[in-house]
Amino acid sequence: MLFATEASKHVESLRKIGVEVTIPKEGCFDYANVYYLEEGVAALTHLTESGEQSSFIYFKSGMLLNFLRAVTLKTGVASSITLRRFDNLNHTIYAKTKCKCISINGEKFLDYIEKNPELYKLLLQSLSDNLINLLSISTDIVTKPANIRVCQILLDFMTDDDPPQIPRYLTYNEIAFYLSMHVITVTKVFKALKESGIIAKKGWMTTVIDRERLRAIVEGEEELGYLR
Repeated sequence: MLFATEASKHVESLRKIGVEVTIPKEGCFDYANVYYLEEGVAALTHLTESGEQSSFIYFKSGMLLNFLRAVTLKTGVASSITLRRFDNLNHTIYAKTKCKCISINGEKFLDYIEKNPELYKLLLQSLSDNLINLLSISTDIVTKPANIRVCQILLDFMTDDDPPQIPRYLTYNEIAFYLSMHVITVTKVFKALKESGIIAKKGWMTTVIDRERLRAIVEGEEELGYLR
């Protein structure tokens, strides 16, 4: 992330050309605008043929999002393959929680960046964040066991509360789509975590009881049997 003072300076610059908006949970981000996320969690999603949402990248506070279309239309793409894939994209950003943002028209944002090149650092940081996250999830899908992948997601997204909570938007289906695995597998991993005393469920809320054991599973220091 950017240093706090530098990030604060960028936010103030974006306020000059944008407006503060609040997008409700499950609300859709306007594809024509670029957003700076101040509070909340959003996700780049694809609607499956059955109408369910499959999430690919999650965005948290301090991130710039929804700039791909504006940048591509302004700069073009390098190859015919990429252009064909871009034309076939069917992705939308949805709010997983209530999101407080600065919304900027895409063309206005790029024009402003050209006149204020220090903001390129914010754009490059966001591009790097997205690429690293995509590479990480792609590698995890190919190389790591299901239990480790699920536990890593819980570590990444659990709240800072004491004890930590698993956000309600991280349903079994959400995790299964994100990790490209069957929802039954996710269900079995959660069952094993509960039986091992690592997480506990009360009503709609899931709490992380032992984050150190969760981390030990991710790092391969502890086994979690779940195939039953």
